[in-house]
Amino acid sequence: MTKKFVVPLKEAVTGTLHGGNGTYRILIDKDISGAKHFSLLVNTSKAGTTGAAHNHDVEHCWYILSGTGNMVMGDKTYQIKPEMAVFTPAGAMHSINVDPGADLTYVVIYAPPGPEQKLKELGAKAFEQK
Repeated sequence: MTKKFVVPLKEAVTGTLHGGNGTYRILIDKDISGAKHFSLLVNTSKAGTTGAAHNHDVEHCWYILSGTGNMVMGDKTYQIKPEMAVFTPAGAMHSINVDPGADLTYVVIYAPPGPEQKLKELGAKAFEQK
C-alpha cells in the first residue's frame, strides 16, 4: 500500500469508541503514513458521555476543537473546552466526561504510537480496564 502524506478526514480509518458513544478517526500512523514515532487521530465523543477510566503505556496529548467537558486525571478534574491542550503522561489513569448539549471533538497524538492499533483491533472495547 502506498503511504499517504496528506490524509483527508473522510479517508481516515474510522471506528467506534467509548462503548459506542464516540468515533475515532486515525489520520496518521505506521500503516497509513509510515509514522514511526507518533500517531494522530481526530475523535468525537457524544454529548453526555461518561468515559471509563483507563491508561496507556505511552504519553499523549489532546487538543480540543469543539464541545466542553471534564478531564479526570488521577484524583484531579480539569474543565476542558475549545482551544485547550491536555497532556496525559504515560501510565496516568484518565477519563473524559462530555457535557450534555454538544459533542466533544478533539485531536489526539500518541507518542510513541500504539493505542491507535488497539482501537483498530478492539474498537469500542479498546480501553476497558480488565
